[in-house]
Amino acid sequence: MAVTVFAGAVALTRPPGPSQRDATRSVSIDVTGFPRGPLAGEPAPDMSVALFDGSRFVMSEYRSTDGRPLVLNLWASWCGPCRVEIPEFSRVAEENPQVAFLGVAVADAPGPAETFAAEVGASYPLGMDDSLSVTDNYPFMGLPVTYLIGADGSITRQVNGQISGETLKAFIHHDFGT
Repeated sequence: MAVTVFAGAVALTRPPGPSQRDATRSVSIDVTGFPRGPLAGEPAPDMSVALFDGSRFVMSEYRSTDGRPLVLNLWASWCGPCRVEIPEFSRVAEENPQVAFLGVAVADAPGPAETFAAEVGASYPLGMDDSLSVTDNYPFMGLPVTYLIGADGSITRQVNGQISGETLKAFIHHDFGT
């Protein structure tokens, strides 16, 4: 029996061969049954955020001038999963220019948030919830939290917790039809 267990352990720990790696890449994620969150279907509340580049993001202005769906990611400098998630979201943002991305530091201090933003180097705008308009209007119990907002300005989904780039792409494809 020890030989069988050992042989099984070797087989389970062997790196995947080329055909196994290719199969892993082609796996699609079905997000159809994933919960949409309490604000799904509601208009995205207005908010005003100080971006780290010195400009401001105002949701009502964005909706009247841009027209793309928006991925709104709430994060904080002290959030370990956020450090993993933001670089993955950056890659997804680069691959999906038809979707806008915005990262907002909540429950954080400006200095640490700006330092964190510089360290992770997102490909999309990052800012700080300086007016508390995000905290007051976009509920969260922990971080990170991601809101998907359709081109029509309605919230299509709230995702609590860290998600992979692949899962985010599946949500974008499912919710925005891209």
